[in-house]
Amino acid sequence: MAASRQLLKQWRSCSDAELLATLRAARQSVAAFAAVTESAGSLLQSWIHGRVVLEFEHYPADDVVDWRRGSQFYYHAHRDGDLEHGHLHLFWHASSSAKRRYLHPNRGGWKRSAPSHLFAISLNARGLPVALFTVNQWVTEGHWFNAETTLACIDRFRPSAVAGHELSCEWITGFTRMYRPLIEQLLHQRDRRLAEGDTLDNALKDRSLEVLSFSRIDWGEDLDALEALSRQRGLPANDEP
Repeated sequence: MAASRQLLKQWRSCSDAELLATLRAARQSVAAFAAVTESAGSLLQSWIHGRVVLEFEHYPADDVVDWRRGSQFYYHAHRDGDLEHGHLHLFWHASSSAKRRYLHPNRGGWKRSAPSHLFAISLNARGLPVALFTVNQWVTEGHWFNAETTLACIDRFRPSAVAGHELSCEWITGFTRMYRPLIEQLLHQRDRRLAEGDTLDNALKDRSLEVLSFSRIDWGEDLDALEALSRQRGLPANDEP
């Protein structure tokens, strides 16, 4: 799979410390996924709770929002096809200059900031991640940032334990850290696609441009490749120092 080869190339260029940080994030995501599957039945059910998934509805209804760190995500479904059951949209609240503003929801919510879209994760019916993709601004609105600034926001996307969604927050944080090289690649592909138009402003509003970059993934295969590389480097088999 192309995504796996690209990830392996990026991981091989990492220092031992960087690779170990990626490895620990990957293991964190696996442990959280196993725990949420045991407690809720699947990652999907931790948001859906047995309800019939209605097209375009958000799950959970009010999204998962970390008011302290500005991270936000929700699950929904509206695509036909065999690949995904639905997908997660990930956001980070920022001002137009990409700075965070810290406000308590009971004090008027966010001011001069908006949930800027970072990227999306396709999940299959079992709740396993099967693809990553980016979308155009008109799809989700919010402030638009180029690839470099969006990636800086992604590096700050670390939802703390939102009540009732502690395990999915832990999973998505570790998963995002693991796939950072591929996410970076998709963001640059997104920007190149938009640059093909006459102006950026027109491209961001172009309804014929929805999904701007896309890559299938095999989470299990990628995890195995990361573990194998870590063994070659002699990194810890567990999280001992």
